[in-house]
Amino acid sequence: MLSLLATGLAAVLAWLLVQSLDMNPALAAGLGAAVGLVAAAVPVGLLLRRLAPPTPPLADAAPAIDPGTGAASHAALLNMAAREWSRARRYGTGAAVLLVDVDRFARLCDARGPDAGEAVLRELARQIAPTLRGADVLARSGGAQLAVFLVQADAMGALDVAERIRERAEQLEVPWHPQRLRFTVSLGVAHLRPAHDSVQALFDDAGDAVQAAREAGGNCVRAAPVERRGAPEAGTPRSDDQRTRPS
Repeated sequence: MLSLLATGLAAVLAWLLVQSLDMNPALAAGLGAAVGLVAAAVPVGLLLRRLAPPTPPLADAAPAIDPGTGAASHAALLNMAAREWSRARRYGTGAAVLLVDVDRFARLCDARGPDAGEAVLRELARQIAPTLRGADVLARSGGAQLAVFLVQADAMGALDVAERIRERAEQLEVPWHPQRLRFTVSLGVAHLRPAHDSVQALFDDAGDAVQAAREAGGNCVRAAPVERRGAPEAGTPRSDDQRTRPS
């Protein structure tokens, strides 16, 4: 059908060129054939485009939401944090990162199962979210860790948010079958300083601070900068083994 259309268009165009412009019949036939082929190719391209399956999304596209907690994903947090870090550095508006670790999370999952750990993180995220401002971001940053990025926050304000989260977690009871799960959290706070030459440096400081909170026994808040300790000597018990579970 398309070939007949192309042939017909070529013949009509060649006849017009010969009659109106007194063009050489061979040249007119060549131009007519070329135009006919182009005209026929247009609907073919449109048809193929319509019949082609939609392009699937990239397999490695990171989701914006963590399905386990309903908080933002780690990738979404990093994208937002990089943008806000640049803005805070440029305009001096301040920013802070809070890392929230569930104390003895591995022990909880071993005793109650991984679903119990997910239930704890989900409830913790649900309780934290309403306490934040609209521009702040709550995200899952690791298996047992949530992260909060506070925009336009000063050091004292960030510590106040962290302490409120710690107190709220201490009071929570998560229903789990016939029992209720109780837990505490350790928090590390890093407020943006001139020494933070990248957003990763800010997160690294928060990581050092939350490690200091864990080493202090958990259920507490520590702020960066903290003194980095060397590796423990052989035979020295880890702080995780020295903590006691809250009643």
